[in-house]
Amino acid sequence: MTTWLSPIFGLVRRDPEHRYWLGDHLFPVSITGVLAHGKGEFAMGRIEATRQVWAPRGNACHRAMELFLTARRPVAATRLTDQEPASRKQADPLAELGELTAGDYADWIQPLLTHLRWDQVEVIASERATCCLIRNVAGTYDTAFLDDQLPIPTGRPQGVSGSARVLADLKSLGHNGSTYCTRAQLGGYMALEWSHGHWIDYGQTIWCRPGATSFSPLYSRQDCLVAWAAAYTAYAESHWPF
Repeated sequence: MTTWLSPIFGLVRRDPEHRYWLGDHLFPVSITGVLAHGKGEFAMGRIEATRQVWAPRGNACHRAMELFLTARRPVAATRLTDQEPASRKQADPLAELGELTAGDYADWIQPLLTHLRWDQVEVIASERATCCLIRNVAGTYDTAFLDDQLPIPTGRPQGVSGSARVLADLKSLGHNGSTYCTRAQLGGYMALEWSHGHWIDYGQTIWCRPGATSFSPLYSRQDCLVAWAAAYTAYAESHWPF
């Protein structure tokens, strides 16, 4: 039976402002905020100019995957997490999933949910909020899973055993959208999770397009952490203390 990662006690994400609290501690920045620092004004301008296109699509795809993976849990299959807004807790998750799979973004969502990869892995997290008080950063990643067909990398610390662990993030793309480097983002989540004792071996990106979903090649833990360290250092140099 799959063992899902337990929620971090006291960690709450408050929307729509998308701010994270751990008890009475407000995190000043998220993983997304750290990475945005390195994009530059031109890149951020282009992102904001098309927000009305990618934001609804991304929200629908992420929500559909969250509901789908949660419904596959062997225990408390339809129970939503404490981080969910009250409106979502009160809704029927399976009915909502049905609406999404038949809605405006069905061409993206249906290939995502029917991908063979989901039958090859054991999911241990979905839309998981995480944080690190030392780095003073929080964030939410899309999923993590176990894959017993992957080789176990060298360098695991003592006490870490079992199947290879993969942390994956979902990205939705338009018809002509291009893939991009996500290692820093994945490395950020890996670093935050290790502060809670959760080791991740690999990173992976799920590219969701109309008519097709693909899983990227695996990224090593080292490559992801190096990319994250560079992004975090650049942010800290400009904003410290924060």
